[in-house]
Amino acid sequence: MSKMIKSMMTSSGGFSERSSNKITFPEISGKILEKVCQYFYYKLQYTDSREAIPEFKVPPELALELLMASNYLDC
Repeated sequence: MSKMIKSMMTSSGGFSERSSNKITFPEISGKILEKVCQYFYYKLQYTDSREAIPEFKVPPELALELLMASNYLDC
């Protein structure tokens, strides 16, 4: 779901992550990365859905940090 992660793992652009098969994001906390992964699943689950899509809840205290991480990961 993340264009950034996909690019890191599949492009021939010289990303070290491709050869090591490991990606780390030291600037993104575990709590935020977990929420981003939950959103990836949510997005995949409801893409092309014909049913009513429930709200993806984000705690207000995580909103800004989550927005910055999402922008970085290009989700």
